[in-house]
Amino acid sequence: MSEKQESMAKLLPDDVLTIILRCPAPHDLAMSRCVCKLWCTIIDTHRMLRVDLLPHSVGGIFINFHDLGLSEFFARPSTGPTISGNINYLPLTSIVRGHCNGLLLLYSHISRPGMKQFYVVNPATRQWVQLPPPPRPDIGIMHLDNLYLAFDPTLSSHFEVFQIPYVDVFRHRSELNPAIEGIEWPPSTCVLHVFSTRTRQWEERSFVREGEAAGSLAIIRRDFPNFLHNAVYCRGVLYVRCQTNFVMRISLSDGKYRIIKPPVEIERYEESNIYMGLSQKRVYCTFFDDPDIIYILDESYGEMEWVQKNAISCLVIHAFQQTDGPWTLQDITIMNILMRTDMTTAIEEQNFDWDSDNDNFINTTDERNLRYGRITFLGFHPYKEVVFSSHSLSRGLAYHLNTMKFRGFGKIQDLGNLGPKYYGGCMGIQPFIEESFLCTPWMGEFPKDIN
Repeated sequence: MSEKQESMAKLLPDDVLTIILRCPAPHDLAMSRCVCKLWCTIIDTHRMLRVDLLPHSVGGIFINFHDLGLSEFFARPSTGPTISGNINYLPLTSIVRGHCNGLLLLYSHISRPGMKQFYVVNPATRQWVQLPPPPRPDIGIMHLDNLYLAFDPTLSSHFEVFQIPYVDVFRHRSELNPAIEGIEWPPSTCVLHVFSTRTRQWEERSFVREGEAAGSLAIIRRDFPNFLHNAVYCRGVLYVRCQTNFVMRISLSDGKYRIIKPPVEIERYEESNIYMGLSQKRVYCTFFDDPDIIYILDESYGEMEWVQKNAISCLVIHAFQQTDGPWTLQDITIMNILMRTDMTTAIEEQNFDWDSDNDNFINTTDERNLRYGRITFLGFHPYKEVVFSSHSLSRGLAYHLNTMKFRGFGKIQDLGNLGPKYYGGCMGIQPFIEESFLCTPWMGEFPKDIN
């Protein structure tokens, strides 16, 4: 700002300028802070820009175990923002199906026949919003509960929910009419149902495809129902993992979308799902099961290509399985079954956060102490080059990617036991992890008029 413009800004009374500066969204307010010393002083004095409320740490990991009716919460007791995985304040028992910048998307499997109930919850403040019922699926298209959050607290406290269609065209028949089999998917113009807290209703929004389709219906429909609820939202773009591991890159600002093909190595494994995540403002992916290769999305020059970044070893020390770790599992299922109020209260009063690079290291230099185990991917650390995984459904691990060297050995932390109590064969179920969601606490509040 020039001296003349700064002088003109000073003509406004401070109280009037204060009222004006309360209007912009957080992102615009942050830019306004750089205009001149006067504006910077007013913004800082009145604490208008609450950066301390924004997500900046990992509060824990919500994990959906097969055949358990509630999401479990794996976290490290510390001094960070308080988060409890026991979301027992909703009208119906619900399970976590998505996360975006501190908000959780939950789905209730206990409701009236033919009705699905969804909630968006801020576990840090215990605020929640019940979504109106999503539109019914079109003939031949199965929407299921594939809803995905888009939320950026640096811009606004409003959020949107996108319903992404999945192909379910007569999946029980081995062949269809050749004309139908050859239809490309997704279509050139994809009409999505979108819920916005600004309008408080579902609306149709059209997105035009740039580039090639993912394939024909004959190929895409064979992947049903082999899908994983997985999406990333960053800088106005929603990346959704879809059938056959293709990624739908949806640009909210210009109404366009592109298809990103999976890495070549993953294309060879039809039964493998990819897991995407955001780390240091870049989109990553790997295998959900046995994540031995880490990829990063290269969007330079508009090519949209997965590039191998790291190889990590699925060999881990076997001797750690009898020791305690710095993280704990809240064991929500057992708490709710046994109705142990004293136990629930004690856990809810703890703070859960993780920001340590020095917890419980595993010595990987002596390969004689290493054993193979079933590794399931849990998520990417959003602010560090760290990935989380589960070893044999018993231990949580943290791999530091910037230390991974030849054969994928490097700095690994044993976080502790993440297996739910009594979970396994004795419960008469097949034990495995279906989904997981890293939670980054957002201490802000929803707009007052969205309920």
